[in-house]
Amino acid sequence: MKSILKIAGFTVLLILMIGLLGYPFRGGYWYLRGYLADRDCRIAGIQEEPEGQIDVLNVGDSLADIAITPVEMYRDYGITSYVMGRDLQKCTETYYAIKQARQHQPVKVVLWEVHNLCKHQEDFEPYMVGISEYSKYKSQFIKYHYIWKRLIEGKGIRKYFKGYVVNEKVTPDDREMPYLNYTVTEAFEIPEDQLYVFDKIYDYCQKEGIKLVLYAVPSPHCYNMKMHNGYAKLAQEYGLDFLDGNIDAEKIGIDLKADYFDDDADHLNLSGTRKMTAYLADYLVRECDLEDHRGDAAYQSWTDILSEYEQEVRDMDGTCYPDIEKKIEEEKRPADYDRKKYGPKG
Repeated sequence: MKSILKIAGFTVLLILMIGLLGYPFRGGYWYLRGYLADRDCRIAGIQEEPEGQIDVLNVGDSLADIAITPVEMYRDYGITSYVMGRDLQKCTETYYAIKQARQHQPVKVVLWEVHNLCKHQEDFEPYMVGISEYSKYKSQFIKYHYIWKRLIEGKGIRKYFKGYVVNEKVTPDDREMPYLNYTVTEAFEIPEDQLYVFDKIYDYCQKEGIKLVLYAVPSPHCYNMKMHNGYAKLAQEYGLDFLDGNIDAEKIGIDLKADYFDDDADHLNLSGTRKMTAYLADYLVRECDLEDHRGDAAYQSWTDILSEYEQEVRDMDGTCYPDIEKKIEEEKRPADYDRKKYGPKG
């Protein structure tokens, strides 16, 4: 009996300590000061958004990060949106990102870039990821415990505009449009472990009255016709809309020689993002009955940020943060840095 009481007492004490430690590790606080890892900035940044203003939440992996620029979507359409994707975002992370946003924002539409649905997890990985992400969702101490390391290494330099980071590097691709093989009829099968989380997200959105919309960014590197067929089938089975930017690449106006910043036409640069933003905004205006907030005094901060955003666009002309960060890292290296021994950094 005493052993049980000791274990119970220790558990309660541990929970209380983690709870107390949570406030100093509040993600939004450290996000504003530039000490969070890039992968966490969009997730934490929404904590600092004015409450009750985000109507559209954009989630998914790195393809979601470059799908829309919320400042321009507001400027041109009056739609308030936020990019809450992250590099290699797992579906379980997508689930908790939506739940976190919903705590303080009246999210009416979730745009889910579906690429992360294709990633199969082996053996016990889905369970371990589930436990890990639930713990991080409940405790900011667990989620942002690495802050001490960032305080030593220094601040990040990236600027986030409602979750979007301006990237104006151009890497031309030699392929021609269209790049999909329309004769393929086989459909990609969504892995069972991902379908399980998909059901959780679908059920949560249904319960909360959120319109869930599936979409794919035009990415010749990531998508093919088989994947399109699989996602279209999934959307049909659940009665959801699926917007495939790969099928509509010509309609969107995607230029493989001008609209990507990395090799193999993987991620859109600002030029491509602007086109994708217009494509998705057109759908949102037609199908989602969203309010145009332009001219509403309560949303003045969205107008105020525009000049800062436009200056960032001018400052980033022709470049991107990964290249800037790599150059800074190289300048810090000693003159006798041994690449063979340590390998490339940055």
